[in-house]
Amino acid sequence: MSLFFKECKKIIFSLTFLMYVVVVFAMYFSQYVNDREPIVQPREDMDDYGTIAKEVPEILMPAAIDGLVIEYLSGSFTAYPIGFYKNVKLNEKKSAELCEIIYELSGITGEQLDGFSEFDKGDGYDPVPDGNGGFSLVMREPVLPEVNIPESLTYERFRELMRQADKIIGGGSRYGDDDIIGNFSRVPKTYEDALAEYEQIFTEEKITPAYARLFCDYSCIDLAIMPVFVAAALAGKDKKSRIEQLVYSRKISSARLVLTRYAALVFVMIIPVLLTVIHAHVGVAEMYKGYKLDNFAFLKYSAMWLLPNVLLSTAAGMLLTEIFSPLIAIFVQGAWWFGGVFASSGGLTGNITSFVLVPRHNNLFGADLFAETFKQFAFNRIFYTVLSLILVTVAVIVYEIKRRGGFNGLSRAFKNHSDKSAA
Repeated sequence: MSLFFKECKKIIFSLTFLMYVVVVFAMYFSQYVNDREPIVQPREDMDDYGTIAKEVPEILMPAAIDGLVIEYLSGSFTAYPIGFYKNVKLNEKKSAELCEIIYELSGITGEQLDGFSEFDKGDGYDPVPDGNGGFSLVMREPVLPEVNIPESLTYERFRELMRQADKIIGGGSRYGDDDIIGNFSRVPKTYEDALAEYEQIFTEEKITPAYARLFCDYSCIDLAIMPVFVAAALAGKDKKSRIEQLVYSRKISSARLVLTRYAALVFVMIIPVLLTVIHAHVGVAEMYKGYKLDNFAFLKYSAMWLLPNVLLSTAAGMLLTEIFSPLIAIFVQGAWWFGGVFASSGGLTGNITSFVLVPRHNNLFGADLFAETFKQFAFNRIFYTVLSLILVTVAVIVYEIKRRGGFNGLSRAFKNHSDKSAA
């Protein structure tokens, strides 16, 4: 146990941990606290209640078909196959297969698609007179070949064809079952929709889960990247001071040493998060005095939403630093983090996929959307927790190999390369 507390003390008094604490608190106060506001009951005379994703075939079918045609004519498709952004370009065979799908959906042949020269994807804005001597910007409509959805095309067949299109693209596109409704079938909320959401928050959820989801939405962003700095710096410090050579000669097992350090890192880095959790709950309790709250909502959501990010980023930092260097560890995790943030930016509410590193739900409302994707969310968090344990296990193995003299050539090669670059 003394080793655990020694590691904790070493982490707490490090500059990188101080930086970590500053970022965690800055993110919390600048984003969540500034965005947190009381939930107001909707009135019948309001002009706008926002939008909601609903499975309305009359809206979904033409919008999704247009989207597929636009991406085909653009020559590339946006996809997130395992949570990372991917710009997909199809080969000739897959393009021909997709043309057959588009023809069945729209009546447009492959020859018509390839020969259409007036295409405009409609991603710009045009100035339109506003009647008061000024102009307002209106989004440009896309210019496409004429789409004629066959009357014989059933909704079931449409969804089947869209699944085939998603498979051709490589998965993770806008046309898969998980994303197609949120991307192509958003409708204005009615007063009844807004009232139902309000009542769900206040009666079924007891208020705090709505704020807990928003809290985790913001906190998961920095917790997917910042722990790698602390973990990499700790391992790198031992290398620089040559303490590792002393440690290698001791009888303590590699498993005990690595796992104790890992536990210390996670334990210490969770403390600032817990402080923000307590502050967040107290803030909501102050806002809703007299209401019945779920007093454990922030703790429950943080444990299942945020802890896997800390576990993964810490494990990746330890393993990659042990094999390569702190700089490589930060670069790799940074690239992974950037891809995860970018992958989740396309749908900040109700669009949590199975492998995205940074799951988002940037809305006090949308409890039903979160419930719809909860299976993917649960799989996602379990997957990254298990992956973290695998990475730590590999770190133990690498540490043991290094104690026996292995991996030193690799470490020296990277060190020599860095020295030459600096020179």
